[in-house]
Amino acid sequence: MRRGAAILPESQLVLGQSEPDEYVKILLENFAEKVDNHIQTALVSEIMERYVEVSKALELKSRELEIRDAKLKKYNHHLEDLVREKVKEVSNSQMATIHAMVKLSESRDDETGEHIVRTSSYCRFMAEKLLEMGVHEEEIDSGFIESVTQASPLHDIGKVGIPDSILLKPGKLTPEEFEVMKNHTTIGYQTLFSIDKKDSGSAFIKVGLEITLCHHEKWDGSGYPRGLKGEEIPISARIMALSDVYDALRSKRVYKEGYSHEKSMEIISEGRGSHFDPLLIDVFVKYNGAFRDIFDET
Repeated sequence: MRRGAAILPESQLVLGQSEPDEYVKILLENFAEKVDNHIQTALVSEIMERYVEVSKALELKSRELEIRDAKLKKYNHHLEDLVREKVKEVSNSQMATIHAMVKLSESRDDETGEHIVRTSSYCRFMAEKLLEMGVHEEEIDSGFIESVTQASPLHDIGKVGIPDSILLKPGKLTPEEFEVMKNHTTIGYQTLFSIDKKDSGSAFIKVGLEITLCHHEKWDGSGYPRGLKGEEIPISARIMALSDVYDALRSKRVYKEGYSHEKSMEIISEGRGSHFDPLLIDVFVKYNGAFRDIFDET
C-alpha cells in the first residue's frame, strides 16, 4: 500500500462529494494498490514455484548421489576383496618358494628340517621383543616380523651348491674347505636375487637377501663374506646370526655332541660386542628361557 494515500468509502466516491482532481487521484491510488498487490502475489507465487522446482531437483540429485555412493562403496569393497585375495596369492607363492628351496636344502642335510623350524621361531620371538622395546623403529614393525619369520628358513639355501664331501664331512674342515663352505652365503644370495628381479620390491625377498648373505657377518667386522661391522649388518641378519648359532650349539652334529642350554648361553654371551650385537645379547639373556623352551619343544 502506498503510504499517505487516503482511501475513501464508496459512498464518498460520488461526483460532487469531492473535488474532481481529488477523485481522480483516489481512483489512481486504489488502482496502483491493486496492481501492487497483484504483482506481489504473482512474485510470491513464482518464487514458491521456483522453490518447489529447486527442492525437487535437489532431492533428485541427493538420491542420485546416494545411489552413486552405494555403488562406489560396493566397488571399493570389491577392490578390497581383490587386494586381499591377491595378497593371499602372493603370500602363498612366497611360502611355496620357501618350502621348495628348503626341501632342496633338506635333501642335502638330514638335520636341516628341525633347525629351520626352530630358528624361525627364535627370529620371530626376538623381533617381537625388539618391537615391544621400541628399538629400530624405522625397520621393525609387524610386517618385518612376518618377513623375518618367513624368510629365516632360507638362510642356508646356498648350501645346495656345496659339495657333499665338505657339507657332510664329519670332522673339522680344512682352511681350503672352509673357504668353499663360505660360498653358501653368496650362492643363496644370488639365488634369491634372481627371484627379486622378477618380484622387485617384495619385503619378504628383501629380508631373505639380507639374511642369506649376511648371517655370518660379525659385530666386530671379522665375519664373512663382506666383513661388515656393527650397524652395517642388517638387523634381520643380526637376529638370524644369534638364532643360528644358539641352535647350532644345542644341536648334535656328526662332528660334535649338543651343548646344554646353560653352556650355549655362556658361549653366546661371551660373543657380546665381538660376534653379536650387544643389544640382541641383552634381550637373549633376559629371555633365554624362551629360547630353551623352543628348542626343547621342537
